[in-house]
Amino acid sequence: MKVINRFDGSGRLVYSSEIIRDIVDCALGDVDGVVKYPENSKQARDSIKVDVVEDEMYIEVYVKLAYNVEVSDVASSIQSTVKNAIENNTEFKVKDINVHVIDVEFDEN
Repeated sequence: MKVINRFDGSGRLVYSSEIIRDIVDCALGDVDGVVKYPENSKQARDSIKVDVVEDEMYIEVYVKLAYNVEVSDVASSIQSTVKNAIENNTEFKVKDINVHVIDVEFDEN
């Protein structure tokens, strides 16, 4: 578990990287067209990468999308939803969110 620190005039604020990953994961669940990986699977753990440089956060998100969505619209929605979730729930500012589409789920019906 990586620890993410932020220092301000009143002291130090500490977040575990898993908390940040959970916030991002919850935000992804709110975006139509994103297919969630099974909880606690290797794909779920590896699908979100977080780096912090000073007070700015850089996020890499690897997602599976439904086949019938407009990729650019869903990617844009992921970026805005994740940015809002992080900035509303932590003291960090999000600098970049890169969305990587690594799989597509086709309708089996």
